[in-house]
Amino acid sequence: MQPDLRASLKAAGDSLLALLDPEKDLMPTGGYEVAHDLGRWWDAALRLEEAVGFVIPAELEAASLRNLARLTDNPDRLLMNRPDVAWLREKARINPHNFRESLLAFGALVRRRNSLWARTAALQLVGAMDRTLSADGSFDFTKLGSWGRVPHTKDASHTEAKRGDWFDGTATSGRSLEALVWLYRSTGESLVLDVAERIAEHHLAFSTNEDGSVRKEIVDPENAGHNHSYHGTLRGLLLFGLLTGRREYVDVVRATYRNAIRGRIVKESGWAPHDLGKLRFPNDFGDPVADPASTGDAAQLALWLALYAGCHDLLDDVERYVRARLLPAQLTEDDALLRQTRELPPRSVGAWCIHGPSHAGKGCTPDVLAAVTHSLCDIYSHVCTRTQIGLRVNLHFDYEDERLKIVETRGERAEISVTVKHLDDIMIRVPRWAPDSSLELSVDGCSVSVKRFGAFARVPARSLRTESRIVMSYDLPTRRTRERMVSGRSYEFVWRGDEIVGIDPADTPLSFYPTL
Repeated sequence: MQPDLRASLKAAGDSLLALLDPEKDLMPTGGYEVAHDLGRWWDAALRLEEAVGFVIPAELEAASLRNLARLTDNPDRLLMNRPDVAWLREKARINPHNFRESLLAFGALVRRRNSLWARTAALQLVGAMDRTLSADGSFDFTKLGSWGRVPHTKDASHTEAKRGDWFDGTATSGRSLEALVWLYRSTGESLVLDVAERIAEHHLAFSTNEDGSVRKEIVDPENAGHNHSYHGTLRGLLLFGLLTGRREYVDVVRATYRNAIRGRIVKESGWAPHDLGKLRFPNDFGDPVADPASTGDAAQLALWLALYAGCHDLLDDVERYVRARLLPAQLTEDDALLRQTRELPPRSVGAWCIHGPSHAGKGCTPDVLAAVTHSLCDIYSHVCTRTQIGLRVNLHFDYEDERLKIVETRGERAEISVTVKHLDDIMIRVPRWAPDSSLELSVDGCSVSVKRFGAFARVPARSLRTESRIVMSYDLPTRRTRERMVSGRSYEFVWRGDEIVGIDPADTPLSFYPTL
């Protein structure tokens, strides 16, 4: 079955709408925390609108806007479960994990709805972060306006507990950095950039190593590390470096991706753990439960490094993460048919989840659904990009806009067809794993020689006309790999190109791959 990113994103959107519980004021229920998940809902829904024209029903948008105002109605404008709502009372807490989620929601409304209310609320929250951010990079939570009125979270990864002169702030300030950068891009407010800079400088010094190796404190067995937050910190550092032109940030993230993330924290198959350091949530075999949100994070890091830092080889990683992990891990209607004997909530179809089995176990975890949707929207929007030297086809997925139409098929060989709508030089990525001897290129049915331009094959505009059809094809080599888990459990994979076509042993239920 051919991957269809657009259809995958639309299914994810339907799942996002189904999260809103009509019996609970149309709030997103059934996940980690309602307040947290509401912020993620807004970010994902508005990114879907931007990327694929997804339509948010007016009544659901209005209810979600009311709920956002309600759950940020506090002196700091921080998303919090309210103690005066009966069904939220027991889980009401100050959760600095939600600095990011609040900023994501407000920033999305500023960007997509030009909301003055969201802008004002966002700046109030940034003011609270500015007031509570100490010289050592930690937050003094006692300075929050809600301190003493609502209990502080007891989650060990969100409390910034110090071990000597070091603490893990990736799950508090670090993960908020990228949202601050996006908010600054939308508002131009100097306070936002100032807070972002202070956070960035702290994490450059305390959450990364110059050589790109992972900080030993992050993966220390005593540290309650959170992989998605660690990735979020790296994403923020990269975005801050790109925004400000400070190469040291770009360089350290590039090195960290290559030396710590790629093939280590995120395995070649795309498997990524929820936990870093202390194993808090083991599966039945003693391995960390897996988190596709971190796989999506790694794919986005690779995408940004390719597009904005010249690491074009990493586009192969982006496509592999999508084909080998993210799409296979999404619960689809076909999976639903396999589970006819069980009740399957409608919200689960189109979703992703934290899953116990390393390579199986589909379902819906609301913030994971939103996070993967966030990443895939960005990837889909950059299948094709305009550069100074022409149109560049970065990824081999179906795509269409006013400039071109891309259709990708895989049978005995892979074939990518590009129909030109607007005359321009066209560059098509050549996967590094595709055998050079198998590469073929044609224009309007006539074979042409492959002119390489780095990682791309270039077809000049002078050899094209409007509605010309360029076809690139190549073999899909097979290979076998093996990945060893923390528990010692080992999985063997059969690959065809950048897709996994078999696994042994196959986890259950709802394995991502066929059994060898």
